[in-house]
Amino acid sequence: MLPASGAFLLPWAESVLDGALRRSGLIDPRTYEIFGQGSRVNNTFIDEASDIDLVLMLRSPVASPGGWTGFRDEVMAALGESFVVRMGRRCLNVDNPDSLFGEMVDILVATEFRRYTGDRYEQGVYFLDREGRPIVNFPKQHRRYGDAKDLRTGGRFKEAIRTAKRARRGADFFAEGIAPSYLIECLLYNVPDEVYLRGSYQDAWEWLGRCWREDPVGFGALPCQNGINRLFGPGPDQWDAGAAGRIIDVLHQI
Repeated sequence: MLPASGAFLLPWAESVLDGALRRSGLIDPRTYEIFGQGSRVNNTFIDEASDIDLVLMLRSPVASPGGWTGFRDEVMAALGESFVVRMGRRCLNVDNPDSLFGEMVDILVATEFRRYTGDRYEQGVYFLDREGRPIVNFPKQHRRYGDAKDLRTGGRFKEAIRTAKRARRGADFFAEGIAPSYLIECLLYNVPDEVYLRGSYQDAWEWLGRCWREDPVGFGALPCQNGINRLFGPGPDQWDAGAAGRIIDVLHQI
């Protein structure tokens, strides 16, 4: 059953997923962690019907036979006892008709990745996309740094993200997938705090446009919101800097 309040959607979805895994008995619940990512957990969604993005991560040093692929297959077998499941481009989808869980929830199946600096490490997630390309991301850092910036800017940072998403929805320029939410969030994260504190939404895009035109090398080196990955490059989870510059120009004008 779907909770009445949107505030409980994330724990509800986590509970449904965990319950299905525990019922199957195929995966030891001590070996995995479930947590949220994406616009709903980051409070940058603009529609109450927005997807709930969950990460199902196999913890290190636990190993699954076959690595990530083996863990994915175990998860699909376990959830297949409760739902009709299939792999999408990156996430596992539930296809049960009339299933609110299936309608709202996307599940990223991942194994824990550790990026070490000396004896300390940053925890990330590792998975393969549909083309078999490896991707490493850091969703917990993305959330933590975004929350901190929003606090420093008095809520203006995340409001700028939501405003950009609403503008994107009404602009003919933005065909499906041209300006994904993750790219918008990372671009706006790189805008200095003082721009949000002293200026307007348009000033944020003006700063990014000036950075793109006047300092293309610096613009091309901008980090993702997680502070670890590069935003631009040839990887499957990176973007072209020139294409991002054109997106900035359009969002600055609308």
